[in-house]
Amino acid sequence: MTSNNIVKVLVTKSQKERILQNANIKGYKTVSGYIRDLALNKNQFFEDKLKEIIRKIETVERKLQG
Repeated sequence: MTSNNIVKVLVTKSQKERILQNANIKGYKTVSGYIRDLALNKNQFFEDKLKEIIRKIETVERKLQG
């Protein structure tokens, strides 16, 4: 699919640096791809984090009961 629409977002200098660094750390070739994935797959990210939190809570509960 050809990407030919532009979305502009205002960020501070430090936010831009964080975005660039995060994209690089996660192996993205472009910031656009990184931001697209974050924007379009955000629900999956939160679902994964929620599952992780629930697992940790269950672990703590088991330790408290045992």
